[in-house]
Amino acid sequence: MKRVKVIAIALAFTFVLLAFTAQPVAAASRYDSLMSYMNGRYDTVRGGYSIPGEGVTRVDPTYGAISIMNEVGTIDNRPPPISVTTVMNFIVTHQWFTGDEDEEPRFGGFSDYLLGPVTNGGNYRGLVTWEILMEQSDIPGTEDYSINATSNLLWINKTQTASGGFGIETGASPDLLSTAYALMSIRLIDTLYPLENAWNWLQNETATVEWIESCKNGVAYMLHPNSELAGVTATTAAVLAYRALDPFAAVPDSVNILSWLQSRQILDHERPEFIGGFEEGNGTLEPNLQSTYFGFKALETLTAFTTVNISAAESFILNCQSLDGSFAIAPGFSTGKLIYSGYACEILSMADFDGALSILSASEDPNSPGGTGFEWRTLVIVGIVVVALVLAVLAVRAD
Repeated sequence: MKRVKVIAIALAFTFVLLAFTAQPVAAASRYDSLMSYMNGRYDTVRGGYSIPGEGVTRVDPTYGAISIMNEVGTIDNRPPPISVTTVMNFIVTHQWFTGDEDEEPRFGGFSDYLLGPVTNGGNYRGLVTWEILMEQSDIPGTEDYSINATSNLLWINKTQTASGGFGIETGASPDLLSTAYALMSIRLIDTLYPLENAWNWLQNETATVEWIESCKNGVAYMLHPNSELAGVTATTAAVLAYRALDPFAAVPDSVNILSWLQSRQILDHERPEFIGGFEEGNGTLEPNLQSTYFGFKALETLTAFTTVNISAAESFILNCQSLDGSFAIAPGFSTGKLIYSGYACEILSMADFDGALSILSASEDPNSPGGTGFEWRTLVIVGIVVVALVLAVLAVRAD
């Protein structure tokens, strides 16, 4: 029976050696988890991205995905991670041309989904997505796709009200965020298509400026003159609107605006994961990713990052990553959205941050199944040793 002992001991050593040399499954990084989520939302046929729970491709999540690729640099890979021409076709097909331009209120704008609504926010995100894709002009076939800038300007023009402000859609009352999106859209079209003379479509710049100022409350701004409180989103909208009107002019009262925005960053909260984010209004004490995004957009526009705690903001943003790998409006959510994920990557790529790709790749996703608190190989080794000892004892007794 000596052969049995030899075989048992040999098997034991072999299994122990295998257990030591086998590498544990590495936990995914935050970047890996985000890419996995994003890839799962892409429709290779339609060229757009969808939101969870439905198969409808939309402009908003597509904007989020393309802006993520733009911030982390993968859109410049050759080949890129998606078909640029297919996504260009997706954007082109979502510009509304059904009906008569004088009667159809959506004519010329970008709808979120086919036959869906056209808003100034969604229209702007469609244009930004188009701008990013146009920068990939070295890819064959991109020259075959185009949007109708004139029709888009026509749609934007129809959303301006007699007061000077712009509504979310044709016929709607004006609000400051829609006004900023409309003016930024005109600026973007003027940059991409200078022959369009885009600013000729702005009905009354003086009235627009006066309407923006009518939204001011103290040193900050409200969404519209009848709002009760000033907010980060509205204040940033005012900053972006002024910069769109004149990229080289100083934003009125920018010093006081910066001081007010700085005070909106929460650095003391009963829940540590919320520290570093921006609250929407004075005293609301509820930081969220959207308010944080708009706060940093204002800081970026006014080149004033040194006024806030960058490391705390980074921690808050990372805490907003949800269980599914995307980013949510605030920490603690199981699901997020691509548009919020785009916001997160854009912030992490701003000045004074280390870049979205670097930060997300260096940070382990706490929700990754690969990362466990107990080394699995220890269990394997203990189990194999016990089995080997039992076999060896049995072999000795049989001998």
